[in-house]
Amino acid sequence: MTRVENSAHEHDSHAPRSDSLANHCVLVTRPQDQQAELISAFESHGAQTIALPLLQIAPPSAGEHAATLRRSLLELDLFDTLIFISTNAVRAGVAAIEDYWPQFPVGIQVVAIGPSTAALAQKLLCCEVAVAAGGVTSEDLLSSGVLDNLKGKRVGIFRGEGGRDTLAEGIRDRGGRVDYFEVYRRLICDYTQDELEAVMSGKIPTALTATSGESLAALLALAPRLEAASGDRASIASRPERRAADTPNRSSRLALPLLEMPLIVPSDRVKELALALGFVQPVDAGGADASAFVRALVKLAGKESNAGLD
Repeated sequence: MTRVENSAHEHDSHAPRSDSLANHCVLVTRPQDQQAELISAFESHGAQTIALPLLQIAPPSAGEHAATLRRSLLELDLFDTLIFISTNAVRAGVAAIEDYWPQFPVGIQVVAIGPSTAALAQKLLCCEVAVAAGGVTSEDLLSSGVLDNLKGKRVGIFRGEGGRDTLAEGIRDRGGRVDYFEVYRRLICDYTQDELEAVMSGKIPTALTATSGESLAALLALAPRLEAASGDRASIASRPERRAADTPNRSSRLALPLLEMPLIVPSDRVKELALALGFVQPVDAGGADASAFVRALVKLAGKESNAGLD
């Protein structure tokens, strides 16, 4: 188990400028308010970037969902442990907490998945935050020892609507009681073809990014239109036809050039999802923060360069 100290979390992606990614143009698909850091990180290593948010972080649903969330927030001081699964969960969760609790209740264990999430939680809540050392997934947290003593404990999980149940199931198996704080929704961004062409500006991406199964699905759905917007018809024509047996659906066939590009993802789970969707080169960055994504592409670019010398 690792604990976040009272110091700012530094990203080594903002080291002095280099040209290690000078031959790459990276499609950055994070939500709008999370684009700047990753774009800056890639560009500091010489890459061009294309900003195309695929998901929008929106307020949670109204109605009964909102009533359930309100009840849980009013009972916040009755929880033994609160877990934040992402930086989005921290931002939206802390904003929701502050509507009901001007001062964060004392005596609650705060846990986060991944170092970036932990650092943000520590900064906004001004408390100690536990995190699985070297882990960036629910599975890593469950196997880390951080959540070993949960029998009879009440645990709250801050997340977006419709997330996975792996963490909750693991906690219940250990005797804990779980409540969800679903503090935001992920909405798929919709683009007209004119908007896509304006975003692409004739650029041809050489590497892609995605952070979740939802963003992968959105990327795959947009692939044929992105391809057209990039003006990359020559590369399509130059590639041999893939047999029908190799193309599970029409979208995958039309998206062949994008499917063959390096795709940087934050975890092995998302990598496996990408492979299942037909992406050929998903690369597990071992984290969702900017420095992890840049390191993964720099490492891959080095291998590509070395391969060219053979």
